[in-house]
Amino acid sequence: MVEELKAELPVLNLLRQLFLKEPSRELLEGIGQIDSIEDGEIQGLQRMRDSVRRNNDRIVEWADQLSLEFARLFIGPVHPPAVPYASFYLSETRSLMTEETLDVRKRYLEAGLALKDLYRIPDDHIAMELEFLYYLTQEAIQSMEEGRDEEASKFLTMRNDFLKEHMALWLPGFVEKIIQSSNEDFYKGAAILLREFVDVYR
Repeated sequence: MVEELKAELPVLNLLRQLFLKEPSRELLEGIGQIDSIEDGEIQGLQRMRDSVRRNNDRIVEWADQLSLEFARLFIGPVHPPAVPYASFYLSETRSLMTEETLDVRKRYLEAGLALKDLYRIPDDHIAMELEFLYYLTQEAIQSMEEGRDEEASKFLTMRNDFLKEHMALWLPGFVEKIIQSSNEDFYKGAAILLREFVDVYR
């Protein structure tokens, strides 16, 4: 179990960076240097890596294009095609900052997590939710390695509940919006990687 969770940490770390802000040149170059992706097992990561390699000779210009695409997809100016907030997909009125947002905040507080961007970025933003998963995974690993089984069980339950009862309900819609709205293979790959991660828990 510990090894499985440790294997998930790099994926969660990448995902939380991809959906928080536009990719830096360093992040792109790091993805381009990934060598071993077993049997196309992680198709989203492979698609991103191949996209980076195709654009490697124009990486600075392409990074600027990805920044514009990030803003267009997730920020706006007015109606972004892939709204990155859970409440938009879970509320009947497609509203933001709803009861769903408050429920997410309650989960964060119950886990003892104080997000550094709390109140600056709404709690149900995809990057904040991925940050929460990363935190729960780290805490579960540390608790297991230190023999605190009851605490490890608590973090694992919180993690699995959050994935099954919340993220798995809205992320498929978010992923589809990205795939349908973007011509950038890099962001299609990011969406597929996110779906591959969450599908394990559906």
